[in-house]
Order: sequence, then C-alpha cells, then structure tokens
Amino acid sequence: MSLEPEWLLALIAIAFLAGCIDTLAGGGGLLTIPVLMFAGLQPAQALATNKCQAFAGTLTATLNLTRHGQINWRWIWPYALTAFVCSIAGALTLRFSEPEWLAQWVPVLLIVAAAYFGLVRMPTDRISPQRTGLWIAIGLAAAIGFYDGFFGPGTGSLFALALVAGLGFGLRQGTAHAKVLNAMTNLAAFLIFVTSDLVVWVAALCMIPAQIAGALIGTRLILGRGILFVRPTVVIICVAMAIKLASDLWFQGQ
Repeated sequence: MSLEPEWLLALIAIAFLAGCIDTLAGGGGLLTIPVLMFAGLQPAQALATNKCQAFAGTLTATLNLTRHGQINWRWIWPYALTAFVCSIAGALTLRFSEPEWLAQWVPVLLIVAAAYFGLVRMPTDRISPQRTGLWIAIGLAAAIGFYDGFFGPGTGSLFALALVAGLGFGLRQGTAHAKVLNAMTNLAAFLIFVTSDLVVWVAALCMIPAQIAGALIGTRLILGRGILFVRPTVVIICVAMAIKLASDLWFQGQ
C-alpha cells in the first residue's frame, strides 16, 4: 500500500505528538489510529501499524526513565511478564479474527476512551490508596495487556491508574512504571504483527523516528509538571476523530 506524501508528513507530525503524550499520560493511540484510518488504512491495518510504531516510543521512554533511576525492575517484572503474555493473546485475536466488525466499533471505543480521560480524576503524588492483593494486581495487568494487544488506545493511562489506585504508587511513579508495562505489551503485539500482512510499513517506518523524538521530550516533561495539559487535548481530538469516523463508517452509502 502506498500513501501520498502529505499523509506521510501528517503521520510524522502526529507520531511526534503521540510519542510525547503517550510518555506523559498514555493515549497516543487515540491520535495515531484515527489519522492512520483517515490516510486510507483499514481498521485492522491501522491497529497493527500503530503497534509497530508505538513500540519505539514506549521503549525509548522506558530506557530513558531507567537511566534516570525511576524504574524498580525488581518489583515490576512479574506484572510486565503478565502483560506481555496477555498482549500476545490479544494481538493473536486481532490477527486471526474477521476484521470487518472493527470498522463499526472503533468510534465507540474512542468515545469510551475519551470519556475516561475526561471524567476520571487522576490522583496526585500525595495520595496513597490502600493496596490491593497480588492476584488482583496481576489480573489488572492481564486484562489491560489483552486490551492493548487487541485495541490499545489509552493503555498507558489505564496501567498508570491501576498502579496508583491499586498498588499505592504516586502518580509520577505510577506513570513511570506504566511505561515498562506498556513497552512490554507493545513488544508483544509487535512480535505478532511484524510478520503479518496487516502492517503498512511505509507508514510505520516514517512514524518511528518521530515517536522516539516525542518520547524523549515526554520523558523530560514527566519528571516535571508537563502532565497537566495532555488530558484536555486528547479528549477534544479523540471526540472529533470519533465523530468523523462514525459519520464515515455508519452513514456512508445509506
């Protein structure tokens, strides 16, 4: 599949923004997936291509946060392994299922994700909720991991919320460790999709360097106060994209 140069430039720009947003709060896929579909990709192609370029951003953020001493690998690895395995299951479900129904449900999922960003109140670093049990935390990692392999937008925020509300992390620490979990789920999906015919590589290869650059900037901001401006931007863009997709997919040809 070939894409017009103007679409490739648009994808590069949106990948940079998504890499920064994904590092700060998750939700980069809320931007990249609709734009990939506007560029002409089918829903399953957009989801697979998004995974193959998003992996570069989450891996960059994880390595950078590790370099700054923000990641406790001894604690996080069981949850990361669980998320990895379940993301493989989700990606396999997408790869070997009939993709046509996704065209109808992507706008719905985008609206749900936008509602999450707009309505859920994220706690601050000063709040320390009661910790859940180990198996509940493992269950959350498994469920979100499967979701990320199959669909994905907002996964970083869901992981951060699970770490903060479920395991007593502060928002900054939860967001940092969420990058590890998100990198593992993206790696799992990447391994499944890299050999499939769903990935549009001309788009993915243009977006990867932009994702890395955005993730580097996002990593700097995550250690400061940059997380505050992300949510309203994601909600506005996500709702607008979902409305446009719904009008195209549900009413075209009727």
